[in-house]
Amino acid sequence: MPAGPRSQRPNSSRRIEGVRFAEFHVASPESSESLRPELAGIDVASMRGLEIGPLASPRVRKSEGPIRYLDHASADELKRKYATDVGMHGRLDEIVDVDYVIGDKQTLADAVMADAPFDYVIACHVIEHIPDPIAWMDDVARILRPGGILSLVIPDKRYCFDINRSPTEISDLVDANLRQLRQPSYRQVYDFSAKALLDMIDTPAVWAGNVDYSSTVRTDVDDPDAFAFKRCIDMQHSDEFVDVHAHVFTPDSFLGLFEKLARLRLVKFEIGDFAPTQRDTFEFHASLRLIDPQADSQSVLQQQLASVARARDRARTLDPTVTARGSPVVPMEVSELERRLLKVKRWTAARVRSALRRGR
Repeated sequence: MPAGPRSQRPNSSRRIEGVRFAEFHVASPESSESLRPELAGIDVASMRGLEIGPLASPRVRKSEGPIRYLDHASADELKRKYATDVGMHGRLDEIVDVDYVIGDKQTLADAVMADAPFDYVIACHVIEHIPDPIAWMDDVARILRPGGILSLVIPDKRYCFDINRSPTEISDLVDANLRQLRQPSYRQVYDFSAKALLDMIDTPAVWAGNVDYSSTVRTDVDDPDAFAFKRCIDMQHSDEFVDVHAHVFTPDSFLGLFEKLARLRLVKFEIGDFAPTQRDTFEFHASLRLIDPQADSQSVLQQQLASVARARDRARTLDPTVTARGSPVVPMEVSELERRLLKVKRWTAARVRSALRRGR
């Protein structure tokens, strides 16, 4: 079996703690949505979209349709910033022009409201970093038209460095929302810092059942608990955003949380499409559709619960752990240069997320 994606450690203290390697697997070669599941329900040729932190490898290019990009700096500033970065060698001219530069004190709505509403927003590996996902989804809802799509790409804790962490519970989301967290809590930072197995997970081996990480601890620090405690103490003396996986999901846990948020009237979306984690990968896709705000609350709840039921049915149908599929899983190979580029892109996205949160 070829080497699979592994969780990566940051290159500096300001980099996001963990990097996703893009290795897409498709259930049906005939389906464009299976090739690009983050675009489910999106017609990029006609719909107006917003992508956060695209750097040099956007999910949707402007040649495909009316897409706008948001980042923490302009394209020229980004080129100067990454001029000596090995991951960007030969790719600086591919950095896309940025339409919105978000300031440290701005919200997402502040930055783009002049051109809102959008038909869709793409957020890849974002929601797990958000201390208060309920408030964040409300912020996204403000810039979407009714029926607009929030496309989420989410790491599956069963196959990434979060493997030994417990999934987020509804009490965690409610607590973060009622406390209006704009910085990860001490608990979130401690749990991630002590338990995340950075640079240690062999995803295809986990899928194959050839490894057991249940007793594995971090080896990149002398004492994971002492390291985690120090990070929490350091938070007391700094205003800098501490970027961690504040929340942990699996496809099943995400759907369960979404159902409970709907019953609590804490989410304005329904699930438009859902794609579970495919074999040898560690991310799943949720396409959330903004419900018409004029609809009555009981109808909204029924619509949301029905969408969860459909998503669960779809997840069971597509889940590679349940039954073999008629069409083979087809891997898309990614070069080492592209992997390094994705590493840079993830750090850039982390900077954007930090700016968004500080502005709230």
